[in-house]
Amino acid sequence: MRIDDRAEPLVRAAIHAAVKQDFGKLDQSMRAFTDDELARNGVELTLAVILFVLQDIHGGRPDNAAIREVANEIAEDESWSKASAGEATAFLSRLVAGEPMVDVFSAEETVVLAYVCAGHLLSSNRQDGEKWWNYLDRAEAAIEAAG
Repeated sequence: MRIDDRAEPLVRAAIHAAVKQDFGKLDQSMRAFTDDELARNGVELTLAVILFVLQDIHGGRPDNAAIREVANEIAEDESWSKASAGEATAFLSRLVAGEPMVDVFSAEETVVLAYVCAGHLLSSNRQDGEKWWNYLDRAEAAIEAAG
């Protein structure tokens, strides 16, 4: 995947707002995507980051039990976002299976869940002493290398 140079800093800002658990800043960050293409590219990158981290921490594609465990952690640790364990499970399950989100979530719900999940996964699964943004850098490098 080629990363859109215009979208990447906006994605980073949205993930930062999610890591800081600041819904106001997250909302403001999401509004910085000024057109549909930019927003779509941002969400695609964020979804790719989530998949990378899930595969990285599980040594491959996570099974349903692993997805439920991560979803429960997200619901508990990111309660500020009001994402339930069921919503996080459905979101991550559909993402891992390559199924469309539109059947279950509105566009806004998909975007919010994407940034909340990415922020949680990057900040809670980084290597010892690593900053979440360095883990994001590693994820982006792998995503671009994969083509």
